[in-house]
Parts: sequence; C-alpha cells; structure tokens
Amino acid sequence: MLCVQSYPIEPGQVFGSEQSRLWLMRSKDLTSWSEPQLLQPNGCRATWTDSHRQIDPYLVRHDGRFWCFYKTSGCLGLLVSDDMARWQEVSPHRPVLSRHDTSDGSTVENPCVIRDDDSFVLFFAPCRKGRGIGIARSDDLLHWQDVHYLRFPQLAWAPGGPTAAMVLDLRQELGMWLMAFHGDTHGAHGAALGLAWSDNLEQWTVG
Repeated sequence: MLCVQSYPIEPGQVFGSEQSRLWLMRSKDLTSWSEPQLLQPNGCRATWTDSHRQIDPYLVRHDGRFWCFYKTSGCLGLLVSDDMARWQEVSPHRPVLSRHDTSDGSTVENPCVIRDDDSFVLFFAPCRKGRGIGIARSDDLLHWQDVHYLRFPQLAWAPGGPTAAMVLDLRQELGMWLMAFHGDTHGAHGAALGLAWSDNLEQWTVG
C-alpha cells in the first residue's frame, strides 16, 4: 500500500489548494500500481478546522485496523478504517498533534509512525525557520507524550535544516534504525535527500 496526495496549485499560488486530497495505491510487486483510490472525496470533516485540505498521509496497521495520519491547518489529524474503503475521523473534535504540543508553538507536518517495542514513535516536521525533526511517543496513536525536537547534526549542504523524516526499523538486518530525510538547500524550494542512522532513535549520525 502506498499513500499519496494530490496537490493542485492555483495560478499565482505557492501551496496546494483546498482541493488537496489523500489517496491509496496498491501493488503486489512494487512495480505495477493500481489507480489511486480517494480516501475522502470531501476532504477533512473534523470540527477542529474549517479547512477541507488534506496532505501528508501516513498509513499504520494496528489492532486489525488501518490508521491514516494527515495534515491540515498546521495540525495532524487521524482517520481509521476496517476495510480501507470507508474512513472516519478518529478524533473529530481535536487534532492528535498541533502547535499547542510543540515547545515553540510551531505548526506540524510530515508524520511518520513506527513501532518501538510496546509503544508508537511519531516523527514530525515543525514548520519554522531552520526546520528540524520532532519526535513523540504514544500507546494508542491518539495521545502523544514527550513531544520534543531531536538534537540533529548541522548540515553544511542543507542550511535550511533537516525536515520530513521517514524512519525504517533495520535493527534485525543492520542493527540500527535508518532515517531518510529532506534537507532544505539554497534557493526557493531547493531540496536534497539525506540518510542518517541511530541505535536509540534520539542520537543520529548523518551519512
């Protein structure tokens, strides 16, 4: 299963419009993919935002159900489904993570959720100058504690800072966690990808 987003940009605008939506694609071989399947045609239905825009999907399978994180209005929302066809808001009256949870009031985006023993670990990107990589922990995907920013190495090739981390558990294969991240380079929308690894999810070495 692949989470994707549509991101239509109106003439004269920089960011995706209110028509931005979440989609799923299926494959049996990682080469041939199905047509995108729209999760919510009408977009976000939560009461904590006036926006219907949804981007940055991240899919988690847990407890026999499918959970999909997304961003809207600078917050993270959460959908759940039993069959990947019908989706509903898990937390319709409050976001699962927002600026009220970050130490500097930054809004959040780019969720990535992994399992670490009996708990979930959320990686997220704060929307601020110098960016950075945030981390939090939860037992139920809804309530997140110990929200903080990693002390990530300075990157000469990415003066705008690291962001948008995606983490894989390769402890069995390589004895470490592997992170792919986005680095903001010079110029408008300048970007490159980097790799880092860790044995504890807090201290990271950049390759």
